[in-house]
Amino acid sequence: MDEWISRLDQLLAEPFVMDNRGRPEPHHVDLRESQSFYDWETEDGDFDQALTSFETDRAQLAEVLTSRYGPPERRDIRPYFDGDASPDDPGGSMFEYLTGWFFEIELWKAGARGIVAQVGHYDKELPLQLMLVVGELSGNRPA
Repeated sequence: MDEWISRLDQLLAEPFVMDNRGRPEPHHVDLRESQSFYDWETEDGDFDQALTSFETDRAQLAEVLTSRYGPPERRDIRPYFDGDASPDDPGGSMFEYLTGWFFEIELWKAGARGIVAQVGHYDKELPLQLMLVVGELSGNRPA
């Protein structure tokens, strides 16, 4: 856990790179990644066991984040699926990015930055990911 929190602190301090629309690209690291599930020998139980382990780790991380930043805000990010959020939409680039995995997220706020820690599974044969994503939430363009 200490290593994960240390990585979070690094992400919170790192400047953002701007995308081609002039918006800050979110930072994304996978704290854990499972095996792939494309192999015909992979059993449903293997996936279920891995998912339970990832969800347990995510719950522990969420407790630490809540103790540091307060309770998360539950956020519906479905309005960002079309990819045309305004460049001035606070958090828009992060929310658009996350629509590759989620419909809803829990969002912790650390000043003008948002923190998302979720278990992602991009497609059924791909690995599970314990994702940590940090993005800009202010309408201001960071330097």
